[in-house]
Amino acid sequence: MDFYSNSDQQVEKVDDEEYKEYKERDFATRQKAEREPEERGYKRWIMGRKKVNEEGEAGVYSPSRSRSSNKKKKGEMFSLKLVFKIFVVAAVCYNFNFIWNFMGDPIGNFTFYHTLSVLGICAGINFIAVWILFYKSSFMRLYLSIFAILGSFGYYFYVNYTNHSFVGNNIKTSLLVMISVLIVINPKVNYYLKSILLLLIPIIGIYLTGNKFALVWALMLSAGFVLLFRVSKSRAKSKSNKKEGRARRKQNQSA
Repeated sequence: MDFYSNSDQQVEKVDDEEYKEYKERDFATRQKAEREPEERGYKRWIMGRKKVNEEGEAGVYSPSRSRSSNKKKKGEMFSLKLVFKIFVVAAVCYNFNFIWNFMGDPIGNFTFYHTLSVLGICAGINFIAVWILFYKSSFMRLYLSIFAILGSFGYYFYVNYTNHSFVGNNIKTSLLVMISVLIVINPKVNYYLKSILLLLIPIIGIYLTGNKFALVWALMLSAGFVLLFRVSKSRAKSKSNKKEGRARRKQNQSA
């Protein structure tokens, strides 16, 4: 009996020691687990402070600063574009004033090539101005070309109606204007062909009349240039790609 009691006591001692060791280990691991988040938070706080100091020293801006700087840049770009567009409109107004004064000069002082070059440059300025102001809108360019054509017709008919001079010396010019009217109002004529004819008719008109109807020919030339380059290259490519896609689908369906 003593033997068994001694062995039981030894077993109980071993169990108590193991239990104490287990409790100590468990307590140490719990303390370590509790300490780790605090240490991590402290380390993160220190690292954040270091980053803020480094950014402040290096002059690196925060997202809020970058947004404000982007807004400033956008505002500056908008103001520059607005000033540039105002300058373009002023150039077009000066261009029309120049053409108006050019018509008042004596015809004998200008040769055909000189008149053609002057009106060609004026039409080119109008064309460039239209593309700068409405480079994203092909519809606006189309409407402006129609407006230029109507303006040239309106000015010619008004001047000749008030002076009763449709025939006589102006009969050839009247025929040219009537041909251009028929070309414009005919829906069967392709607009590429219209634009080419609206570029050729003013050249013939300048040869016949010199600078007498300079405003008419300059407006026609401007409309011809705008019509010729009305569709942008990107849209033309997309349209051609769409047509090719449709043709392929039709071939696949027929096959």
